[in-house]
Amino acid sequence: MNRILTIACAVTSLVAPFALSACTGDGYGTSAIYSQLVEDEIRVVMPANAPSISQQFRVAGNRGGRGNPTSFHEGIDIIARVGTPVIAAAPGRVVDSFMEPMYGNRVVIDHGADATGRRARTVYMHLDSRRVQSGMQVSRGQEIGTMGRTGVLAAAISHLHFEVHRTRGTRIVTAQDPHLFWADGVGRVTCFDPERAVDDGVFRTTYPVPCRENAAR
Repeated sequence: MNRILTIACAVTSLVAPFALSACTGDGYGTSAIYSQLVEDEIRVVMPANAPSISQQFRVAGNRGGRGNPTSFHEGIDIIARVGTPVIAAAPGRVVDSFMEPMYGNRVVIDHGADATGRRARTVYMHLDSRRVQSGMQVSRGQEIGTMGRTGVLAAAISHLHFEVHRTRGTRIVTAQDPHLFWADGVGRVTCFDPERAVDDGVFRTTYPVPCRENAAR
């Protein structure tokens, strides 16, 4: 197992005992399994060249209960070194770009309404740097910041905390599992490819961290 991922799993387990049910594999192509608190886990298929996922989505209201602070994690954590590019998972407009104590540097992108009439936003946290400002239009795959460990909840581990929010009407509902929205299908992590057309009217995401080139899939 890659040293960075090993440390991340160990520290996270100390900070929040139920945060990870397991960490597996090395720095690329592997994905932590879901916590036992999750009742509706998704089978995740990782490309061999995609930076590894160290923690999965977990919402309050599963077996952990809403009163249990370890029962929710409203996104996925992707492990990579400080300075690794973070890229937009879908085209849209930056609505927030700021620094705050708990989650550090944060960028929020609004992707508008898709063919279903529902809006979507993606959230990128713990960034080392932000390359975009509120009001900017961004394209899929555009660099919006760099990987970091800013904010108290980063636990000094370099990683990207990535969330997907969907709306019902004009109201943003609870964050949804990012694995529901990959361009290749539910659970099938999809690397960004500038030569591939994804924008077909339905909200779909590509991986918010670049995958390695010329690596076996």
